[in-house]
Amino acid sequence: MDTPLVPSLISSRQYHFLSENMTWTEAQRYCRQNYTDLATIDNMEEMKRLIKTVRGTFYGSAWIGLYDDLNNWIWPLDNAAIERGFKSWFIQQPRNSGGQSLCVYMSYYQGTWGENFCMQTLPFVCYDGENSC
Repeated sequence: MDTPLVPSLISSRQYHFLSENMTWTEAQRYCRQNYTDLATIDNMEEMKRLIKTVRGTFYGSAWIGLYDDLNNWIWPLDNAAIERGFKSWFIQQPRNSGGQSLCVYMSYYQGTWGENFCMQTLPFVCYDGENSC
């Protein structure tokens, strides 16, 4: 007899890498129209799944859903601040460049996050499925 899977331990997110360069806002609009939103990463397992999605085909930087509203770094769909949540910053604390660079990319070579000007164009990763695990 098979052991039933425990739903709370299974993520229903599916990640989708898009190689077209867009600004963060354009990428978010595209993801919301075609999937759920830009990629949200809550824990190391999600990070590994996201990296596995693009492994072997892309080693650069791509937008994820995290941005700074000048008060907190938050995930947009549920407005969840990451103050005590999962983080993978390249540097210890992002600088936000005087309030100018408010959007976050992920480096798929290093698996770390960094900030960049939202008007910069980069590839991006969307997800679809449930927002939480």
